[in-house]
Amino acid sequence: MSDILKFDIQLHRHDFLLNVKAEILEGITGIYGPSGHGKTSMLNAIAGLIKPDSGFISISGDVVFDSKQRINAPVQKRKIGYVFQDIRLFPHLTVVQNLKYGIKRNGASKIDFEELVGILEIKHLLHKKPGECSGGEKQRISIGRALLSGARILLMDEPFSAVDVQLRNTIIPFLNELNHHYKIPMLVVSHDLPDLLSLTDRLLLLKNGAITALGRFQDLIQDEKNIEVMRDAGLYNVFNLCVFASLPEKNMVLLRSQTNDFQVQVLTQSFHQKIEVKKQIKVLIRPEDISISLNPIDQISLRNQIQGTILKIFSKDGLSFCLVDTGEKVLVEITEASKRNMNLEVGTTVYCLFKSAALKMFE
Repeated sequence: MSDILKFDIQLHRHDFLLNVKAEILEGITGIYGPSGHGKTSMLNAIAGLIKPDSGFISISGDVVFDSKQRINAPVQKRKIGYVFQDIRLFPHLTVVQNLKYGIKRNGASKIDFEELVGILEIKHLLHKKPGECSGGEKQRISIGRALLSGARILLMDEPFSAVDVQLRNTIIPFLNELNHHYKIPMLVVSHDLPDLLSLTDRLLLLKNGAITALGRFQDLIQDEKNIEVMRDAGLYNVFNLCVFASLPEKNMVLLRSQTNDFQVQVLTQSFHQKIEVKKQIKVLIRPEDISISLNPIDQISLRNQIQGTILKIFSKDGLSFCLVDTGEKVLVEITEASKRNMNLEVGTTVYCLFKSAALKMFE
């Protein structure tokens, strides 16, 4: 993947300093950090809504801000789609007028209008006003308008905060489909880590106005400092698997990794769509929903018992986080007392045990 966005900017606001430097790749990058630590300010600077004190920003090789060369391209010249937290649709315009607003301002869009409306499933809404649409529908309309504006990159600030859990689960597949279909990179800000992980495993961690880490979640959890930043948001393991086989006699579906021998069994009823072999599935499970055993256990209802080796152990506040290599890196949370009683240490062979019902799936 190639770099689509590069920035190295500094911005002072009262007693707060935003000092961030990164190279963002194609695909979807989730931006996570505590509230008030600079996430929205960073997006606004990239979009041109606020001017950094110093530094530079380039999009697809075009420099849009450079303090030394006195370059500061206006918002409309940067070709950035921005989906705000408070879904800013024009209430007096119809949905189709809202969608085409960006086209009128910026000229013809490379994205086919009818095709996009089909992907977003909003054709039946075109002649309604935003006030007649649900929260999830308005969010999809806002995304469509941003894309039709000729955006080279899509910025999204807390796109899930205005909708409930059920609507979030419908918006996430749309975002994945849009990214896959149009290849438009996305930066998605959220204070909800599970939401981001259900969308992408590539994260940028921001704390106290500085980027503390950027990379794949499976790599980030190998560093104790990153776990410390993420744990308050509700840590999850995330695995990119594919359907390997249907096991109707067990009411189970077998999922496997395409790069190693890692596999899990999930409940057939967990699937909302037709079960198709080789279909890609994102699977999440919380570290506290996984148990550790030194041996496989017979006569037990747990379907998943996965052998692995402990790579690292982090202990804090009476808890121990064991990073287990099972082909995939699996983070397991147990008590420090359990770690001592089982004599767990780096190199110990263990089994990760969990219920199929504990797995959260995104098709």
